[in-house]
Amino acid sequence: MSRKIVLYYCPNGKEYNRLGFSISKKVGKSVVRNKIRRIYREAYGRIESQLKKGYDFILIARKPAVDVSFQEACKELYNLCRKGKLLQKKY
Repeated sequence: MSRKIVLYYCPNGKEYNRLGFSISKKVGKSVVRNKIRRIYREAYGRIESQLKKGYDFILIARKPAVDVSFQEACKELYNLCRKGKLLQKKY
């Protein structure tokens, strides 16, 4: 959990990961919600190769996510995955 997003995850028993979003109307109108979704989807794509396989991820955006930059989103998502021990070990 961070100021801008909450990350939930659970094993899905498959050989790939899935990503879902939950962004309330309280966060903003559809244009704002879709912008947040696009930014975090791209940030997820950047770190996807470093993640363990076989998980479902749910990202829940909070109100401060409205003014997130792409670099902040990448760093935030990476830190949440590291905190949840979802990154593959480097050899």
